[in-house]
Amino acid sequence: MRVPARRSGSERRVEKDLQITLRDITGEEILRIKRIWLNYPYNFAEPPYPEIRWDLAEIIDHARFPMAMADACDKWECRNFALENFSRFIEPERVSEPGYLSAVTTAKLIAYCLQIVESTGESIQTLRGVSEFDGQDLLFQIAKLQTTEMPGAEELSPWSHFLIAVRHPVVRWAVNNAVMNRWGTREYPVNER
Repeated sequence: MRVPARRSGSERRVEKDLQITLRDITGEEILRIKRIWLNYPYNFAEPPYPEIRWDLAEIIDHARFPMAMADACDKWECRNFALENFSRFIEPERVSEPGYLSAVTTAKLIAYCLQIVESTGESIQTLRGVSEFDGQDLLFQIAKLQTTEMPGAEELSPWSHFLIAVRHPVVRWAVNNAVMNRWGTREYPVNER
């Protein structure tokens, strides 16, 4: 029988520091999340046709994904995400890493993604003259614009930012719920509620 080698105190500390655990969000985090501006009163409850209503703080609170207590966005007091600061605070290769983003930063990413969806919807209406579209159309248009617009300038592309942000499972879940509940899909049209 082989006896495992003893670990030094520093090795045990590093191993303990790497463990990521689930935690409840704090009251202070809930208050900070509730102050994040959304352009529409989104319902983040499970679609289609939810009987309850979840706000942004509630979906973050229901998420079962490890969140950091604080991150660079919190440290530098970034109020919201925009084209100019997204790349300063979000590392694309780490965005889906458990414990990388705080609950408040995750909520700010959700708000930023929903702004991108809204502006994409407005451009569909204005530039293409299309008034009837659903959530699937919006997400398809974002993916299309990411590949056709601003090639080589992904750092300043809102569509690239969107596709990076939704790698985070809580951001993807929240954006999906909000988009489906506001714009519907072909299978679950919003006007049949």
